[in-house]
Amino acid sequence: MQRAFSSRLGSILLGVLLLGGCSERAQRLEVPLPRPGVPVADWDEERVTCQRRIEAVLGEPAEPGAPEFEQKRVAILGRARGEAVVWVAAPAPTPEAELPEVARAALAAAPKVSLDGAAPSGREGEAEQASAAWRQRLDGLVRRLRGDKVALRAALLRQGYLYSDNPVEAFELVRGVTLELLFDEPKLWLERASRRYAVELVGVGRQAEYRYASGDLAGRAAELLHGDRVAVDPAELEAPLARDLPALAHEVGFDRVRVEALRRDAIVAALRFGGREVRALLVSRGAALELGCLDAPAEQRRAVATWQAEDAPRRRALRALRASVTAIVGEALPFDRPRTAKDHLEDGRLRPLWEWAYRRGDAGFMYDGEGYPVFDAAGRPNPPEVCVAFVLDSYERASGTWYRGKGDARERVVGGLDFNRLGIANRGGVIAFGLFAESHPEAFDFHRFGAAEHIEFRERSRYFRFLADRADELAPGDVVAIQGVKRDGNIHQHAILIEDVDPVTGFAHALADQMKKPRRRTWEGIMAEAPRRALYYHVHPHADVLLKLDPGPRRSL
Repeated sequence: MQRAFSSRLGSILLGVLLLGGCSERAQRLEVPLPRPGVPVADWDEERVTCQRRIEAVLGEPAEPGAPEFEQKRVAILGRARGEAVVWVAAPAPTPEAELPEVARAALAAAPKVSLDGAAPSGREGEAEQASAAWRQRLDGLVRRLRGDKVALRAALLRQGYLYSDNPVEAFELVRGVTLELLFDEPKLWLERASRRYAVELVGVGRQAEYRYASGDLAGRAAELLHGDRVAVDPAELEAPLARDLPALAHEVGFDRVRVEALRRDAIVAALRFGGREVRALLVSRGAALELGCLDAPAEQRRAVATWQAEDAPRRRALRALRASVTAIVGEALPFDRPRTAKDHLEDGRLRPLWEWAYRRGDAGFMYDGEGYPVFDAAGRPNPPEVCVAFVLDSYERASGTWYRGKGDARERVVGGLDFNRLGIANRGGVIAFGLFAESHPEAFDFHRFGAAEHIEFRERSRYFRFLADRADELAPGDVVAIQGVKRDGNIHQHAILIEDVDPVTGFAHALADQMKKPRRRTWEGIMAEAPRRALYYHVHPHADVLLKLDPGPRRSL
């Protein structure tokens, strides 16, 4: 039976080849032949086809990747805000022969910096010295080239990318380089991972700033993050070097990736779906990636598909949480500290007064002789927040719980999640929120970091390594608190929302918090101002809590 079946398939294939030769039609009709001795019932055509696609990809020229970046991946993501992409090749500096003469002279005169800023010993000020050295170099280049933006971006950008494989330089570039510093053209194109934005110059003189003119950030001030690429002509954005692994992870649900081979148009990698690792072919469409196929037995493919379907509500919930943070950051909700306050001891005083004024129908309220508005200039609710309130607001707003705007009935609409119904008494205190989470084990996993886990941020290498070693314990949507001595000599606590983790290492790098204003930041951006702080506790919301954010059918908690 097996011999007859193989003979018939061989006859069909031979006929196709005789009719079509190497034509496109002949290639479409070709089917894989079972291997000798393999029963027809066990023949997995889909897997064999995937294996052949992978073999064809592996036969293509290899891309070099960015080995220096990968070696320092956690340190870079821990410092410089940007997308956790994979590079098929590291962006290269402008060749010296192509540099404008003034840029060549400025780079030659700039101080050489060899410090990597890792601060492995944790000695006081070591990392700060490294940052200062890189900042001095950057400031010197800007001073020499400020009048020539073309020369300045030739000196600072690499093939249009804001990029460095040095962690400290990467941080200083994000902190110190803006679109306005490098460009004055009326319109730019900015590529961030696989997303592309039109960016337009608004205003004149010192008031001029670039704003996103398209996409989900339209109307907001444009930022330049690590790994972003900018061009005056969109044609310059062809052949990107970055590959957007995070977007694919959000779409199809893997939580970790191990890259095996990089090619210009594809990546061969092992993907982890809920603890199950399978080999996969990822197809590139520019910087965007698609899941081409899985090189796994049919039973494993079915298990992955089942897991993806069951995990879809979690992914939708996290998408809603990220959108909620985007809204709060865009509205720049004010930090809950009175303008007349001399220190942090009055934090949290304004939110109850705002609530009272909102429900009374007032336009504003007073505290210590200062006036505060109930709505912002666009008529949106403008509640003051401390760090914990920001986390709670982000969660609740993602679930549909929020205040109606100006002109509507004064009402806090309750959606899928309302922490008040869970009995939270203090929506502002870091210690109080930790006690609340610890007392509700049905809703949260709570871990207080012990003495052996108390690593001050000034020991950056140890701090980042500690987080990387515990990557499977920290997940998007989790809350971490930090504690330690600040420059005023007092011990402070601060709560941080983890928005995302790196799909390559699992390192929690995309953070959001409220201090002075709501922001998306990195560990360096949050903790460098007081590097003697360390991790205090970790709160992991159970699925029953997180899934209240799923924009599908909800029931109140």
